[in-house]
Amino acid sequence: MKKINLLSIASVFAFMFFALQGTAFAQGAAVENDFTDEDYEKFVAINVAIIPVQQELQGKMVKAIQDEGLDINRFQELARAQQSGNIKDASDDPAELAKFNQAGQKVMEMQKGVQAKVQEMIQEEELSVQTFQRMSMAYNQDQKVKKKIDTLMQEKMNKE
Repeated sequence: MKKINLLSIASVFAFMFFALQGTAFAQGAAVENDFTDEDYEKFVAINVAIIPVQQELQGKMVKAIQDEGLDINRFQELARAQQSGNIKDASDDPAELAKFNQAGQKVMEMQKGVQAKVQEMIQEEELSVQTFQRMSMAYNQDQKVKKKIDTLMQEKMNKE
C-alpha cells in the first residue's frame, strides 16, 4: 500500500497549474467547482501519472542547479528576488548571477519538455487542458474541490 504526502500532491497541482497556465488565470476568471465525477476521476488519474514525472523533473532540476555551483536554497532565494524585481538587492556578484541565469535557463528548458508530456497525458485521458487548468485552480481555491480530489487521490494511491 502506497502512502503519499498530500502536500506533495498539492505541489504537483501547483506545479502543473503554473506550467500549463493560460489566459484563464490571467483573466481572473471565477473559480468553477461544478465538475462531473468523470472529470474528477480523469483529473486524479492524470495527477497520479504526473507524480513520477514531476519527481524525476525535480531531481533533474536540483542537479542542474547544483551543477552550476548554486545551492538550492540560494537559487530559490534569487528566483524569488527576480520575480519581485529585486534581483540586484539579492546579489551584486556577477558570477553568482551568471550561474543563476544558466541554471534558470536549464530549468526552464526542462519544464517545457515536461509541459508537453503532461499535455499529452491530459489528452490521453480525454480531458481538455482547459478543464485540467480549471480543476487545478479550483483545487487551490475551493475547499470542496480540494477535499474531493484529496480523498480520490488517497483512495487511488492506496489501491496501488
